[in-house]
Amino acid sequence: MDISGDLSGIRASQIVELKKLSEFQTERDELIHPEILDGLIRLTHLWNREICIYLSRSGVLIAAAVGQHATVTLPPLKGRSQGKHLRCIHTHPNGDPRLSPLDYTALSSLKLESMTAIGVRQGKLTGLQLAYRTSGSAPLLVDLRPNDWREFNYSESLDSLLHDKTAGKKTETKAGKERAFLIALQDGDQEINEDLEELGELALTAGVDVVGQLVQLRRYGQSRSYLGSGKLEELLHRLQETQADVVISDDELSATQLRTLEMETGLKVLDRTGLILDIFAQRARSREGKLQVELAQLQHLLPYLTGQGQALSRLGAGIGSRGPGETKLELDRRRMRERITLLDKELKLVLQHREIQRRQRTKSGLPTVALVGYTNAGKTTFMKNAMLQSGLRTDIPAGENKLFATLDPIVRRIKLNSSLEILLSDTVGFIRKLPTQLLKAFLATLEEVQQADILIHVLDVSHPQAHQQAETVHEVLGQLKCREKPIITLLNKVDKVEDDHEISKLAEQLPYPTALSLKRGDSLKPVWTVLESLLE
Repeated sequence: MDISGDLSGIRASQIVELKKLSEFQTERDELIHPEILDGLIRLTHLWNREICIYLSRSGVLIAAAVGQHATVTLPPLKGRSQGKHLRCIHTHPNGDPRLSPLDYTALSSLKLESMTAIGVRQGKLTGLQLAYRTSGSAPLLVDLRPNDWREFNYSESLDSLLHDKTAGKKTETKAGKERAFLIALQDGDQEINEDLEELGELALTAGVDVVGQLVQLRRYGQSRSYLGSGKLEELLHRLQETQADVVISDDELSATQLRTLEMETGLKVLDRTGLILDIFAQRARSREGKLQVELAQLQHLLPYLTGQGQALSRLGAGIGSRGPGETKLELDRRRMRERITLLDKELKLVLQHREIQRRQRTKSGLPTVALVGYTNAGKTTFMKNAMLQSGLRTDIPAGENKLFATLDPIVRRIKLNSSLEILLSDTVGFIRKLPTQLLKAFLATLEEVQQADILIHVLDVSHPQAHQQAETVHEVLGQLKCREKPIITLLNKVDKVEDDHEISKLAEQLPYPTALSLKRGDSLKPVWTVLESLLE
């Protein structure tokens, strides 16, 4: 039997003990031979490392691999067809017996017969979870408790699955949504849930369920592990309680912090930038948008690339792995840099094409107006209302109550009155802590803002942090060198605000304020009146 992986610090006698497990042959009706299971539990506890084995269809242990606490490199498969009849069984030293969405990807991509996770805590079995590969998208799951796994008949369960496939029945068990646990560092004068509230909205937009959160004062954070040692221990307990699948940080993590958190928790870890990029990957529709997302993802992933190969706990699946993330994580640095260079060239061509379009629009003599604002403030609804109230048919879908509902820019010709027409463009929303590389990657989109004659800032006045969101928009405009442009502030969603004093307070601090409700369908004439005066 071949043994691969990280064997550093392990005694030769213990490696021999692992090799001797191949002397036991698992019967076809058994999930795993009891002696093999006992040996895996003992060595997992002794080393505090994951151990992965392959069992052939005849029950022979043909390969094993040892990894760190949270990852194990899968033993190589010889021949593409051999995975069809192999069972992959691996241990979890953190005691969690559940398979993650990453394990489902390994099951599918390697075309294994089944994938099993064994929970081990303090040298004891906590449970097992088994997944059979099916012809559909969802695997068939079986949960086994420590006391009843011996009664489970592997062969009968597999035959039942094959019978269901033959009969055309659907298996109802599925992996379900990922469960996210949020973490953040905050300054002492902030309210506790201020940062995590928006991170939770981002997570929901990405399609995951938020099951818990943990906040620590920034002065107690650690450069290596992000959280301090005490909070990190508390995080491990909370993750077990909530059965989370992924940890999401509100700050951008360094490569060291990300690897440390993954090693300590045994879960996939994502930072704020990776989460936003995942949403972008879901929303990009045009070729330009997809190019921009891929470029930003690769630039974000490059510092984290370790070149360790295909690890069981790092296989691409679920949140943070959409778009190029699923196919590019295995690239080495050289190939990734080559791809980044190629994308840069393609986006320069896009910029050139946009410049030609812009020149043509300039020749028309029409003033250009760009909509800017915090994500989910109502920019797309404004564009739609402007077209409808101008008597134009609109092909723009209704704005969703989600962050970053619009990613690709939209430019439309709007007739304000018999003597005035404008070119109105909708752009990607802004957000707090927007990384510099995202601004650079989406320069092709944001050039619509830079080239506009006038900006209309759509602000959600019903949001409890409306003032902070307005400041964020102005900060981003400063980064784009657009702060000096004329800006009309549209105070949107006034129908949701009971206290008019709050609206008046905001209006005093912002340029050319106009209050109305786009959802209610209020007339845009007050906005156009201010716009005309500025153009004159």
